[in-house]
Amino acid sequence: MEAKKMIPGRNPVFEYLQTDAKPEALYLSESAQGKAVDSIIQAAKKKSVKIIKCDNKTLDEMFAGNHQGVILTAKQTSAGIDLKAVAAKNGVIVLLDQITDPHNTGAIIRSAEALGADGVVMQKVNSSGINETVIKTSAGATAYIDVEIVSNIAQFIDRAKDAGFWVIGTSGEAQKNVRELKDTKPAVIVIGAEGSGMRRLTQEKCDFLAKIPLKGNVSSLNASVAAGITLYEFLC
Repeated sequence: MEAKKMIPGRNPVFEYLQTDAKPEALYLSESAQGKAVDSIIQAAKKKSVKIIKCDNKTLDEMFAGNHQGVILTAKQTSAGIDLKAVAAKNGVIVLLDQITDPHNTGAIIRSAEALGADGVVMQKVNSSGINETVIKTSAGATAYIDVEIVSNIAQFIDRAKDAGFWVIGTSGEAQKNVRELKDTKPAVIVIGAEGSGMRRLTQEKCDFLAKIPLKGNVSSLNASVAAGITLYEFLC
C-alpha cells in the first residue's frame, strides 16, 4: 500500500489547507460539527479535496491519537532527502538527536523551513515523530520542507559524510563559536536533547562541535531557540 502523510486535528488540518500543498482526501467524522469544521470543509472544497464522511472508529484506526474527528491525507511526495542534490548546492540539513518534545520539534521545523534549510532528519525511536502538535507548532512548515525519519542516526551520518557533508554538533562545551563554522558547508547540523545533549556515538561522529556564546547568567537555551540561532548563522 502506498504510504500516506496524515494530518490529524482541526487546527492542523485547517492550517495545512492554507498552504500550497495538495492534499488527497479529507476524512471527516459524521458527528463532527461547528464553525471550525465548516471552515475546514469550505477550505477543502476550495482546493477540490475529496471529502469522505466516516465514523469515529474508522478515524481511530487511521490515527491512534486525538484526531478531533478530522484527518487529512496527502501523498508522500519524497522518499527522503536527496543528499547529493543538497550537497551540490552547499545546503544545510538539520538532524534531531532525541528531541522528544513535539513543541520543540515543530518549532525547529518551522525555523528550518523559514531560514532555508534543505531538510530535517529524526530517528523513529526516542523522538517526537510527526504528530498533531508538531504539525501545529510548525505553522504549516511540514508542508514545505522534507522531513525524513530514519531508523539509525549513526548510519544516516555515515551516508551524509559519504555525500560530502560536514557534520556539526551543537554543544555548550564546544571550543568553537557557531560563527567560526558558518561557512563549513554542506553541513548537517545536529541538535541534541535539552539537558542530555547529543548521544555519545552521535557526538563522536561529528566533525566539529560548535556553541552559541552566552553573556547572561543562564547557561543554556531551549533546543528550538538554539536551533534557530544556529541556523540563522549558517543560512542568513
